[in-house]
Amino acid sequence: MTSIDSSSTTPAQATPREVLPSLLQPTAEQIQNDTQPHYGVMPATLNPGDMIPISTDLAESKGLASNGQLNDDYATVQNMYRAILLPRLVQELDLAPYDQELAQDGIVATTGDSTPFYLYAQQCAGLPLDYFFFRNNVYVERLGQAQIDAFLAHANDPQFTTDQELIQIVTDTYPRIIRQDDEDGNFQTGFDTSSRRFYNDAIVIWLTTSISPDEMDNGRYTDLHKQRVALITDVVDRLEASLADVPGHVSLFWA
Repeated sequence: MTSIDSSSTTPAQATPREVLPSLLQPTAEQIQNDTQPHYGVMPATLNPGDMIPISTDLAESKGLASNGQLNDDYATVQNMYRAILLPRLVQELDLAPYDQELAQDGIVATTGDSTPFYLYAQQCAGLPLDYFFFRNNVYVERLGQAQIDAFLAHANDPQFTTDQELIQIVTDTYPRIIRQDDEDGNFQTGFDTSSRRFYNDAIVIWLTTSISPDEMDNGRYTDLHKQRVALITDVVDRLEASLADVPGHVSLFWA
């Protein structure tokens, strides 16, 4: 697992919860309904390889849910956590140059209704990436009560992303907050029934793009599409080579 620099500053400034609704985007309902697997499909027997849903029981025990429903405090804490963690991972993994290269090559980003929930969530956090998104779930219900309270105490602070207490909490806890179980040990797992597998403690990055109309001719791919696929493949190969030098497990998928 890579480490993050607790002394660095985030490039994006968050907004106060009472002034703009950015800390409630995504909303608690979106987090509950769009986090995969859906919170209500916890298998009767959890086997290695099964994605772990948000624990509404644990969240409720810490004031982040009621009657099985996540509340605004859950959304606030998770969105604040993302806003501190994700820019630091982008910096540590050096993703921005690859994202910019795809834009310069004319690759079409996924937008609108087809935007994956996780890409939407990091855009709400001010992360300037259009093609790469972090696929990990963020299980803030695993934080200690004092840590949760610390986030909520700063929810009206427009400078919360530079608060050293919160930065230290994220630095100390994120390997456990994003992993696919809350126990020690490693195993291969996945987000769906596809062949894409990764370690349960990995930072998981997805690359997603759209096909533009000029890449299709009567339902068939044009030479332009083939050229763009080659460009993306080259970016993926170079990024994978770079990520191989990062300590810990980092997995990259082209969705």
